[in-house]
Amino acid sequence: MAPNFGANGNGDGGLDISPKWGMETSQKYMGEGKVRISYELSEGEKLGTSNRKVQVKKCLDSLGIPCNLEDVPNIAILGAGGGLRAMIALHGTLQELQNHGLLDTIMYLCGVSGATWCMSSLYKNGDWAEKLQALEKHMCDALTKSGWSLKKATEMLLEAAKDENYSLTEFWAYTVIYGMLHELDKGHLSEQRGASESGNNPYPIYAAVDEQRFCKVTEYSPETWFEFTPHEASFLGYGASVPMEYFGSEYKKGELKKKREEKNMSYLQGLWGSCIGSKEENEKVIKDIFFDFFQGKKEPHSSFSVTNKSVWEGTLEGFPAPTLEPEVGIMDCSITGEMVSCIGSAVDLARMLSKTTYNLWHWIWGTNSNFLYKYSGIDNLELVNNKVFSLVDAGIAINCAYPLVLRPDRKVKLILSFDYGPSDPFQTLKQAAKYCEKNCIPFPKVDENLLQDTDNPSDCYIFRGEGAPTVMHFPLFNKVNCPGYVKEWRFLFTPVRFLYNEGDIHKLLQSARLNVSNNKDKILQEIKHVVACSRKKGSS
Repeated sequence: MAPNFGANGNGDGGLDISPKWGMETSQKYMGEGKVRISYELSEGEKLGTSNRKVQVKKCLDSLGIPCNLEDVPNIAILGAGGGLRAMIALHGTLQELQNHGLLDTIMYLCGVSGATWCMSSLYKNGDWAEKLQALEKHMCDALTKSGWSLKKATEMLLEAAKDENYSLTEFWAYTVIYGMLHELDKGHLSEQRGASESGNNPYPIYAAVDEQRFCKVTEYSPETWFEFTPHEASFLGYGASVPMEYFGSEYKKGELKKKREEKNMSYLQGLWGSCIGSKEENEKVIKDIFFDFFQGKKEPHSSFSVTNKSVWEGTLEGFPAPTLEPEVGIMDCSITGEMVSCIGSAVDLARMLSKTTYNLWHWIWGTNSNFLYKYSGIDNLELVNNKVFSLVDAGIAINCAYPLVLRPDRKVKLILSFDYGPSDPFQTLKQAAKYCEKNCIPFPKVDENLLQDTDNPSDCYIFRGEGAPTVMHFPLFNKVNCPGYVKEWRFLFTPVRFLYNEGDIHKLLQSARLNVSNNKDKILQEIKHVVACSRKKGSS
């Protein structure tokens, strides 16, 4: 079924981005929702990458890089986190790769935080790679013209609070993230299977981290990392997975005990973008801010930093005022008073407020049923003895999901790392090198002498290593696309900026595009290099 670019179901004619892909193909992966313990890729990912390899070969042939199917290299794009800045910039990056005929060389697309918001929107469309211009217009319209409905947000919150695993992630997703993206998406990640299996698009991987493991181990341990694909949700360090539609369901000793409804995309966007979810890093600061917000107080603040209280005060700065549906009366009162008037269910409202307050006090985020509960064979008693576990934004660990694309079975030979993060444009690169060193994973040597000028970086850095993937690293703002204004542009497009006008969206898109267009020949050269290496290895 092809996406419909006519009426969108709302009667206003525009781009139809409702989930229509993957419904038939998903059935064969549902099975009985069994826990899978294996470091092998899922059958769905094998199918998707196999079909994608055919598309990549055609693209390479058209670029004058002929190769046999078995010599096609796996190339991955890493989109770093960075709020709306990352979401918009990744869109520009992908569009410019498409403009130069390079997007179809990509096997994997992997995102953290804000980059996942872009990805999750694109993969609603089975052939999004061919519709990027139209999808860009939709994104601009959504970010600049759509409203924030208190009624819709409250309905989602009250329904979510009925779940025993309700946490601050739901509150964050249906208020703050909804306020940023101006859209509520009730679709499901498993519905993106068709878009990831057909071969028309790179295979998507979404990153998160286990907050408890992060606090007790480090960001350099595979145990910290968790991944989502349209086919499975997985603990990276344990090779443990469940079908995506069973993520959040109750398990014991590997057996399904209670099937729960699959988490919707808005919830996942909130989880992937819950950068404030780490208790150790943020607890004291955020309590004051959220209590103020919960009481309907919004005091203006003008500046913020990712390492202090002003960041979280910035969460409320410029936040779009809620718009009420026509049938709802005008209410100039507190947030809670508006909720009562919107919904009118005192019982549901009391439940939501009680749970939110409790979670706020204990700083509970990303709570989900643990599918490894009482599972034998997992060498972590703390994990298997907990009925629930907590997932948060992977950006608190490494703001670029190198650990996921560097899984050995993914056989990635070239990584295009697009950095959209807050300050040091080389931090993720250094962290990735340390992660690989600690886990004996091949990674090119990173010459830190080249990474000294964090305030005036170049637009492309290339690192090669024997037996390791080649890494191309692209800082978003640099001395090529904004000479002399790197600091100013970082501040103008800060990752904690919550509102964008159309002009600034296009400026940000253009910055991201320039990093591709100015380096398209270098990208092509590195693709030729990894293809040549694959041929050489295959003939030896």
